[in-house]
Amino acid sequence: MHFSNFLTCTLLSGVSSGFGVLVKRASLTKVSNWGSNPASLNMYIYVPSTLAASPGLVVACHGASGNAQQEFTSTPYATLADQLGFIVVYPESPVGAWDATSKASLTHNGGGASQSIANMASYAISTYKVNTAKVGNTMAGVYPDIFKSAVIYSAGYSGNIRSMYPSWTGTYPKVQTYLGSLDTIIGSSSFNTTLAAWASVFGYDTIPDTVQQNTPVSGWITYVYGSQLQGTWAVGVGHPVSVQGAQDAKWFGIA
Repeated sequence: MHFSNFLTCTLLSGVSSGFGVLVKRASLTKVSNWGSNPASLNMYIYVPSTLAASPGLVVACHGASGNAQQEFTSTPYATLADQLGFIVVYPESPVGAWDATSKASLTHNGGGASQSIANMASYAISTYKVNTAKVGNTMAGVYPDIFKSAVIYSAGYSGNIRSMYPSWTGTYPKVQTYLGSLDTIIGSSSFNTTLAAWASVFGYDTIPDTVQQNTPVSGWITYVYGSQLQGTWAVGVGHPVSVQGAQDAKWFGIA
């Protein structure tokens, strides 16, 4: 199974131990009439009881066979939202798998799932006065005008990223990617090709500036190419890599 980084929703299970366990005080809520929805997706949102001033926003996509409720309960984002005061949007595909490779989803305002998800984010930004510098996602979509950072779990891309943004002249979202060394679904070889593709976008060479051993987990290795790009090689891990909530919050500029 091959996913493009331009609509790569996470295939996640497991929760990071980066923060202590908290009881979620709010609840997952379905939102209606949130805007144009060309892909007929469902929108769910988690708003903690206490919001930070000018809160951040995380858009968390469920796995190919999952749903919003599963993503809500199996990942640490809602718990972190309670602690840090940010908002989480959980898009849901009624058919389970995401439209990740169609021309519509790979085109800005092309009418695919990526546009529906971007419109969800725009709704949350407007409704809750979100800090637009702190909008991150667990995908890397064709909407760098909305998403400023992305964390990509267990997915790969080997094409020309710039070709997907033919008219884009602004700043690309900074990217953190994770892949397990034993991943046989995405294929471990996609780790290097994904990083090389994004390095080209940011003007980095393919040799990392630093190599951090045992980061963020003992035995894992993180390669830092610059402030906009890093990749973590999860040694001994298959598919998927578990969510590293504490690291994500930092990468999104929320922690």
